[in-house]
Amino acid sequence: MDSPRTGSDELVYIETPNLLVTIKGKAVHPSFPQVEINGKEARLSIVCDEKFSCALHGDSDRLPAKEIIGGYQESYAIQPLFFEQQRYEIIIESLNGHQVEFWHENYNVRNKVSKVGRNSSLLSGVINFGNEIGLSDLWVRLDGKDYLKVTIEVFPSKISYKEDYQAIVADVTEEVYGLVFDVLKKTYQSFGQSSDRRSSLAEFWAIINRIYEKFARAADMVLRNPYHVLHTEREVLPGHKVQRTDARSIRWLSKHPEHVKLTPGGLQIDKVLAVKKYVTYDTNENRLTRYMLQRTVKRLELFKSHYSRLTRKDSEIIDKLDEMAGGIRSRLNRGFLKEIDSTSKEPSMSLVFGMAPGYRELFRCYLMLERGLSVTGEIFNLSMKDLALLYEYWCFIKLNSILKAKYELISQDLIKVDRSGLFVSLVKGQNSQICYRNPRTKEQFILSYNPKETSSPTVAQKPDNVLQLTKNGAHTNYEYVFDAKYRVNPALPGTYYHDVISKTPGPEIDDINTMHRYRDAIVYQNGAGPYERTMFGAYILFPYHDEKEYKNHHFYQSISQVNIGGLPFLPSATGLVTEMLDELISDSPDSAFERATLPVGIEEKLAKVNWDERDVLIGTLRSRLQFHKCYDGRYYFTSVDNISKNNLPIRYVAIYQSKNIFGQDGQIKFYGEVTNYKIVKRREITEVPAERSKLDKDYYLFEIKEWKELPKRIELKEFGIQRPAFTNMFLLQHSSLLSELFLQAEAEYRFYTELKRRVNSEIINEGNPDNGFIMGDYTVMFDRGNIQLIKGGYVRKQYAIRDFVSHPNAVFRILYKETQNAK
Repeated sequence: MDSPRTGSDELVYIETPNLLVTIKGKAVHPSFPQVEINGKEARLSIVCDEKFSCALHGDSDRLPAKEIIGGYQESYAIQPLFFEQQRYEIIIESLNGHQVEFWHENYNVRNKVSKVGRNSSLLSGVINFGNEIGLSDLWVRLDGKDYLKVTIEVFPSKISYKEDYQAIVADVTEEVYGLVFDVLKKTYQSFGQSSDRRSSLAEFWAIINRIYEKFARAADMVLRNPYHVLHTEREVLPGHKVQRTDARSIRWLSKHPEHVKLTPGGLQIDKVLAVKKYVTYDTNENRLTRYMLQRTVKRLELFKSHYSRLTRKDSEIIDKLDEMAGGIRSRLNRGFLKEIDSTSKEPSMSLVFGMAPGYRELFRCYLMLERGLSVTGEIFNLSMKDLALLYEYWCFIKLNSILKAKYELISQDLIKVDRSGLFVSLVKGQNSQICYRNPRTKEQFILSYNPKETSSPTVAQKPDNVLQLTKNGAHTNYEYVFDAKYRVNPALPGTYYHDVISKTPGPEIDDINTMHRYRDAIVYQNGAGPYERTMFGAYILFPYHDEKEYKNHHFYQSISQVNIGGLPFLPSATGLVTEMLDELISDSPDSAFERATLPVGIEEKLAKVNWDERDVLIGTLRSRLQFHKCYDGRYYFTSVDNISKNNLPIRYVAIYQSKNIFGQDGQIKFYGEVTNYKIVKRREITEVPAERSKLDKDYYLFEIKEWKELPKRIELKEFGIQRPAFTNMFLLQHSSLLSELFLQAEAEYRFYTELKRRVNSEIINEGNPDNGFIMGDYTVMFDRGNIQLIKGGYVRKQYAIRDFVSHPNAVFRILYKETQNAK
């Protein structure tokens, strides 16, 4: 048989005595010609009732034309020929007047190939596997009977099939089973051989196909380290045969003195109650272990019996069933298990199955096999081929995995339990939520998959994944969309995307526009008030592996500008997404708010702090008596020497209670508005005694409208003040440490706020107003428009405050990493 012409679009050609089959298409993905297929191996197998010959792609290096002599099936290892989202033409021609039919398990593929002309000798059609990848069986029937089966392997174009795809499947399975085990650990604390619900055989096969290796390893662990008990038996024996006695033997002799005789040589005992101790493995726990293994073998055999009756069956599945059953039987016939009868006594539970290595894992696997999983999200289905849906599931599950590794898991409704068993409820159209807590700030946040449709004055919106954050000190929630899109623009030369957007592959423009819509259209109405935006950012998660290259992409740089863009996300590329999650969760309310793009003019409505204005006097005290008299009399006084004319007018006074005078009660807690002030001689302030030398000195006497308490007291640490100082009302109401009162600019305040959110405030030591503050081995100073990190008398890192204002998170990360790397 001649091979197809070089350059032909003929991919597969099969010739049998009764028909010809041709499959045409492109041997590479037209949108992703850069996909590396060299060294990749695909599977092609052909099974026919008669001898056949086959040729592929006209490339002798892949597979030369070959006629199979004396054989009726053949498997080939070839380079990938078939890809997702591509059109392939199938032509089937009958040679001897037979009626031919085409069949595929997927209706959308099956109905695309139909008769051509008035007779039934020729079938033709164009099929597309969409996002489904993996093995696919193409059947040709001759006169109503199965005649030819061609099994092809469809490869993905956007990810690596043998690496990323399998890693995605593994991640989904591992994470879901991890949650399942957590639920089992808290829910199933007893065992009974009868159950209201058994898993179906289909569920049983789907589960054991995933967990057999874990099940077998657990059984091996039990065989290596079996649970055992020390068994004691007692029997009356002649005295000369007794080797061991105990206290019960003495008591037995006291009740049977006839067996004790006094002789010249001493006591002679002719019979006594002897003690015999030995180790036994015949325990309830081991009987239950044997029962679980026997039960699993029986269900494997039952499944094989049902499966073997099917018209179309896969010999590989039957071989795998035999291998599993044989592996478990071999373990039943090894070691102590072969000596135990699982039916000799009623199996029962004990703490061994909750704590002992091997037994614990074996029992959990067995519970899953018995109870079964009602999986609505297709995670455990036998043919998980829709890669777009799988990628969407994986994105949510991987986001959860990243968050769970750093933050406390509070609750989840992905895995649910009722009387009929466990339910994995991750499915399109059904909301799933997982709640976490930041152990450092105690803030809680929620990751939602497919959240309920959000209200909108126009059209309801429904993004894939939403991260909802709460921030201490803020009265609003901060929400961010992480939308999974299994689409990549390849940025082919000559296209608009390549010439205008980026020369690097990235998310589609339409998907970026969708992110703009999500952020702008998802709004919240508080009562009868105006609608307000709740989304502060929206990001596309798309399958791309080169994070370093992508950092130069226009849609990555747009995140820092408008908080909308794309992030590559694959098992081999999670760094940028992890970094983004850390930033969002660590953001202060100010930083979170500034990430959002604000409408023109809204800045004019925001209250601005005048950092040059210092109209709050931090008043020191010389005694507890002074505090009580000033507090009760609603006034404060201090020497004129402590206040220059540049410090006037003073609108508020805050009382500084030093640790030297007040001990553990040292704080700044009370403040009051100044209604009037005047200069008086110290002798006129009679409520508080004064030194004779100061009686004729001038003092400011401030009258206070009323003393109020701050929302949160300001703590005093290492440094204090000896004389009155000045701050503003914003700092007074928003500071928690004394040193914060002396910050001189918004950027300094923002940096200090970010620092407190990211580190334990206990490690931040106050310096003084001139030297900044101390963190570990570093002194952080604000000097002449710069933020400086000083160690050992040298400036180790410095950034301009104006740069921090423009990119607060980026600058902070650099400075903070410097302090961490030095440890």
